[in-house]
Amino acid sequence: MKLLRATLTLLAGGALAQALPLLLGPWITRLYTPAEFGQFSFAWTLATNLAVVGCARFEFALPLERDEAGAALLLALCARVLAGMTILACVIGAALVAVQRLAPAGLLPLAVLSGAAAQALTLWATRAEAFRMLALARVVQWGGAAVLQVVAGLLALGAVGLML
Repeated sequence: MKLLRATLTLLAGGALAQALPLLLGPWITRLYTPAEFGQFSFAWTLATNLAVVGCARFEFALPLERDEAGAALLLALCARVLAGMTILACVIGAALVAVQRLAPAGLLPLAVLSGAAAQALTLWATRAEAFRMLALARVVQWGGAAVLQVVAGLLALGAVGLML
């Protein structure tokens, strides 16, 4: 019964989290140009690929660790690896802004840091069986991003607004 309730909580949170971007999608597509979407897509693809390996995949061991001390050490290792990956993202982002004039790449370090940290902390929360908080965090993350993209579009922030 406990597993069913946790599964339903995560399922409901995921469905709600995807509903808001789906509803705001038509407005977002009218606020940005195809060129801005192209710049965003390139920068976001790079950011997500770096974020996936941001903690060198050590975060997947967090729910499996038997004792709290070991889990805390793993989380500290993830933070150290992520610091190095964020520095690498700073170099790549600065190069893309300077050479390619790709403005959204300036947010690459922040995107890598937040994406990889969110993944590690999600698995930490999974270890703690905080499924309600995970569902709420997913709604805030996805829904908040869609609302922020609409606001940034209204403020004419361009491709950088999509990265926020």
